[in-house]
Order: sequence, then structure tokens, then C-alpha cells
Amino acid sequence: MISCNEITSLFVSPNSGSETGGTERSPEATGSPFPSLRSAFAFVKELRRSGIGQPISIRLAEGLYCLDSTLCLGSGLNRITVEPDRGGNVRIIGGRQIKGWNWDMYNGARCLSAHVGDLPDFSDFFVNGSRAKMTRYPETEWLYAEDVENRSLEPFSSSKWFTAREGDFRDFKNIDRIQISFCHFWSDEHTPIESYDRESRRVTMLYRSRFSIAGEDGTPSRLEYCLENVAESFGHKDDWYRDGDRIYYVPRDESVTPETIEAFVPQISKLFQIEGTPDAPVKNISFRGVKMGITRGEYGSSSFYNGEEVRFASDGQAVSQADGAVSLTYAENCSFEDCAMENFGLHGFVVNEGCHGIRIMRTLIRDGGAGGVVISGGKIDSPECEHTYGNTVEDCTITQCGQRYFAACGILMKHSYENTVAHNEISRLYYTGVSAGWVWGYSPSISRDNRIEKNHIHHLGNGMLSDMGGVYLLGEQPGTVVSGNVIHDIRSRNYGGWALYTDEGSSFITLENNICYNCSDSSFHQHYGSMNTVRNNIFAFSGEQMICVTRPEPHLSVIFENNIICADGVPVYSISRDQISQKTVASSRNLIYDISGREPVFCVFHEEGNETILYLADLQAAGFEHESMTSDPMFEDAEHFDFRLRPGSPALELGFRPIESGDAGPRNSTDSVR
Repeated sequence: MISCNEITSLFVSPNSGSETGGTERSPEATGSPFPSLRSAFAFVKELRRSGIGQPISIRLAEGLYCLDSTLCLGSGLNRITVEPDRGGNVRIIGGRQIKGWNWDMYNGARCLSAHVGDLPDFSDFFVNGSRAKMTRYPETEWLYAEDVENRSLEPFSSSKWFTAREGDFRDFKNIDRIQISFCHFWSDEHTPIESYDRESRRVTMLYRSRFSIAGEDGTPSRLEYCLENVAESFGHKDDWYRDGDRIYYVPRDESVTPETIEAFVPQISKLFQIEGTPDAPVKNISFRGVKMGITRGEYGSSSFYNGEEVRFASDGQAVSQADGAVSLTYAENCSFEDCAMENFGLHGFVVNEGCHGIRIMRTLIRDGGAGGVVISGGKIDSPECEHTYGNTVEDCTITQCGQRYFAACGILMKHSYENTVAHNEISRLYYTGVSAGWVWGYSPSISRDNRIEKNHIHHLGNGMLSDMGGVYLLGEQPGTVVSGNVIHDIRSRNYGGWALYTDEGSSFITLENNICYNCSDSSFHQHYGSMNTVRNNIFAFSGEQMICVTRPEPHLSVIFENNIICADGVPVYSISRDQISQKTVASSRNLIYDISGREPVFCVFHEEGNETILYLADLQAAGFEHESMTSDPMFEDAEHFDFRLRPGSPALELGFRPIESGDAGPRNSTDSVR
């Protein structure tokens, strides 16, 4: 019999039948493994209470571990590693597998169906590793309101109801289960239907809209909505619909049959809650090589309206209040390495107040209802124990997130400092890649010294939302550096598909050595801020002007130097005459080129019905663009986005330092956890 002081490993099997044993040091030893993760953690907690403190590995036999409630890891747990035994395929999920599939017909469509019994309602369904589609009406287009409760165009003008156009609403089956979804500004909003009056065609939403839904064609506030979870729309590939005690699914392709389908419905929204206290944080909990996912994605935002707390159809920005499949609070030096988080309902990982030394590394984060990682600590006036700092997200692949809540970010950092976000690939989201700050304007902020570097950020927006970017920054952030990132293919809905975006009050930030191209709007946009440095970047092929600084302010807003700007028939700058004459934007030693072959246009002003075009000589005469020049930078192959400089490039004469971009993105493949 092994003494408790000698235990180094606990073995867990998802198919074992005993709650005891499993303390041997190898799977060949006698004794039964623990039947669950929960029982193994409970045993470690008892060891710690007894004063036994050696590091312990919880080793999981290959298989599927289904949690029916959140596993809470609290104070007293420390020095634990959770990992597969012998490198086996281990999946920890918060759902139930649905079996017993047969061919069937529903709404006139040939499909598969299975019995789900009295399972609670669910709004996510996963088939063979991917999220199936909730039915949508209309299938691809949008519906529009005839009238709305609040006709104001002010952004935060909320409405509770709107009037549908004639013929848009029908006698839908299960109307109480239909969801209204709409996109506007930088947000998408979702609400069940509270009621529908057929005579007036008034649709009352269960949750108020967070933002104005007034406006005409082309205005960012305009209500453009669809209906989801509509029985009458069922029948397209990958559609699913639950009716009573059965679920129906149209296979996405011929490979999905009753024999090959692996289908899951989520039952819980969170797998692990790692939560200590200010006096007793959880320490040194590590997960290695483990796959996780299948969590619920239902979410409603609460806030105050006219002095009362109400539910809104969205958060103010970035799904910022939603929780995650894994959350950490008052935790230190915990890690997730070589893992996978797939098919999850809200965010993948949420690092809350009182956390530092949290590491998420070499991990695949895919198919999330909201975003990948949120790091969120106490604000500037919070006690020190609530500060969140020194965390790392590195060498991860974050893709196909925002599947239910488009406004989610790949990585969101709020009120935290000294974090590193490096060498990640962030792609195929509908909003921002990396966001940091979370103080609007020039109020004091705790955010500082964050490093966002060597990430590959691409294919964001897809025309769904506005006012978004590859890297989005807010508020004063001294010491924050955005460097060495490759950012491309950013496409907005109405406006604001930017690669680098310094929004309200962004100050004291350095943005350097980035390569940004193929944006629907500008490569760099600053709403307003102070003393930001933008240097040694390559900006190419924006859909609007290349560089935009929106708000004139009576101080130096941005220092813009040693950049290469490669336009294709669009102006270089969108700035005002005051910003030029008052030198609130400083610009020097830049190399500017228009690939169309014409002389680059620097500014276009429309004043009193006249158009004025400024070229480089005009700006230099006004004391702007010191030592800058227009010339071919001699890229290797700009048309195919190879921005390496050939020998003799005039950019080198201006002091431009060649950018090594080959190491942007993950340095280690996450294929091992796919």
C-alpha cells in the first residue's frame, strides 16, 4: 500500500465504476482508477487539507468525460497537472451525446432525427466536430422595420418594439421559441419574441435593443434583422431544429449518416471554474494536451435603463460581460498548454480579477459562440488584490469564433497590464482580432505595458459589423507595444474595417514593424488620442484613404514616421487642414507609392462645392511630411502580398528597417490537438 506522502499520480477512467483507489504510480499497478475528474480533485483536496503538498498529476485514460455540472476548483488546490495518460485522446465536454439516429422527413425535407426526450431547451448543436446551423428566415437576406419605438439616431437610443413590414411575419409555428437577431454599429443583438400583434404587426422584443434601431438605408443604426430557430425554414444543408422530444438535422454532406454521425447537445455553460480568494488564490493548476468543449451559449446582458435594471439584447461592446467555458478568478501561475477548446458556447477562456501568471499556449480555440480569450481585471481604483497582470496567450490558433455573437474578439484585454499576446493566428471572426484597454477618453486607466506582437490576424468582419479592426486600442496605455503583426483582409459592414485602430483616448502607444493590407477602410485609423507613435510599418491597399486621424485636438495626436504606404488609387490621408497647419499630426521620412502608377494623392478636401487635391509638395510646403518621398518601394511582389524589399529600395535610404514577417503566427503547430 502506498503512503499518501508518496502519491505522485492519480489515474482516472471515464468508464470505471469505483470512487476509490487509483493512487498508484503506473497504470499497471493494482487498484481501480478514479471514475471521474471530480472524484480525483476531491481526493487531492483532502490530501492538501492533511498537509500533503507534493505535485500530483491527474492522468486521464483515453475517452470522453461528460460533465453534468461545472467542476469548481477552489482555494486549497494547487500543484496539480491534468493530462492524458500515455498521450491518449481525451475530451472533456459539458454536453450529452445524442444517439439512435434514423432517416426521417421534417418540413418536407429528408433528414436525420433522434429522440432527445425531456432535455432542457438548447440553442447550440454540434455534429462531427462543427456547429450545425440554426434555421434562419429569410435564408440569406434581411428584413426591415416599418417603424420603431424610439426614432432617435443617437447610438444608445433603445427600443422595446418595432413594426414589421406587411408580409414579413407569418403564422410561424412555435413563435415563442423564435429569436430576433440584428446587426448594426459595432454590435449584434439577439432577443426572443415577447409578443406579436397580427393586426398592428407590432413585434415586442423580450430584451430591449441596446442601440438605436432607427434610420434609413445606409445608416449604421438601421434595423436589419432575421428570425432564427424557425421551423418553417428547416430544410437546408446543416440545418437543425428541435420539435418536442425529437431533433431533426439535414446532413451537411453525404458523409453524415445514421452510422457516422457524432452529435452533441450542450447541458452546461462552464466546464471549469478555477476560483480562489484574495487571501488564498488557486496556484499552479495545469492542463496539458486535453481537448475541451460542448458548452451552452445562451446569454443576455443586464444593465440600467431609466433607473431600472433591464435585460438588453447585447452588451455595449465586444460581448464583454459574457462568461467562458473555463474561468479563472484569484488564480496564479495556472496554464493550459497544447490543449484544444472547440465547440463552446460563449468565450473559451476568461481570466478575471486577481489573476497573474496565467498561460494559454499552443492551444487551438475554434468554433466559439463568442470570443477566444478574455483577460479582465480590477480598474484603476480597485484594491491591488484585484489586479490582473502578467498573463500570456502565445502560439495559439483562434479561429471561427463569434459564431453566435458576432461582436466578440479573438482576444480581449480589459483593465489589465503587462500581458503578452504573441505569435497567435487569429482569423475568421466577425469583429476585432485583439482588443486592449477599456477606458474611453483620457480618464486614468490601469492598462499599460501590454505587448501585442508577431500575431497573424486576418479575415475579420466579413461585412457583418462596423467600427472594428485587427488590433483595437482604447484609452491611455503607456508602454503598450503593437509590433511585428501581419494583419490583412478586414471588411466592415458600413464603415470602419481597419487594421490598426487607436480609438477614444488611446495614448502613449507604440505601433511598429507591422504589415497591414487589404482593408475595406484605412490601414491605420485613430479616432482621437495623444502621443502615439506609428513607425516602420507597411500599409498597403486600403479601400478608403490609407491613413485616417479623425478628431482634431489641441495637442500632438500621433507621430507618423518611417512607414511605407502603398496605395491603389486612394488618398494617403484623411486629416483636416487644422491638423496639418497646427501640426497635431507629425509625419516624416515616409515612403509613399501608388501602385496604379499615378502620382500619389495625399489629401482631398471638399469645401464650398469645390474639390482641392494636395500632393506631397503641397504638404511639405505646409511643414508636413519632412524628408518623405514618393517612389516605388521595390517590393518583391506586392500584387501577391510579398512585401519584402529588394536591394536598392529607396525606403532603406529613409531609414526603414526591413520587417521579418515569416515568424508571425504560431511557432508550433496545434495539429496535435485537432
